[in-house]
Amino acid sequence: MFKESMEAIVSHLENMIKTKTIVGDPINVDNTTIIPVMSASFGFGTGVGEGTEPGKGGGKGGGGGAGAKVNPSALIIIRDGEVNVYNLGQKGTLEKLAGMIPEVMSKFSKEGTSAE
Repeated sequence: MFKESMEAIVSHLENMIKTKTIVGDPINVDNTTIIPVMSASFGFGTGVGEGTEPGKGGGKGGGGGAGAKVNPSALIIIRDGEVNVYNLGQKGTLEKLAGMIPEVMSKFSKEGTSAE
């Protein structure tokens, strides 16, 4: 039973963390492509025990658990044939990206009005 439980846990973790989870789907706006990149970490633990206590008999037990975490770590931005990688953990990166938002949003709104 214990072996089957661990195999099930590892199988679920395997299904959760795939290449597509780490490198997201590209977002295209006019001549700009944005590709999100994630970092993933996971861990699991198991334990099995057996014991006896005088007058109460014996017992066995086992357990297992797992966890996973996915965080955005970078953006790859391709614009006019130029490729830039923005590390989201680096100081100043969010400010640079925030400066690009008005231009990108204006392109989204232009596309939305021309389709109506």
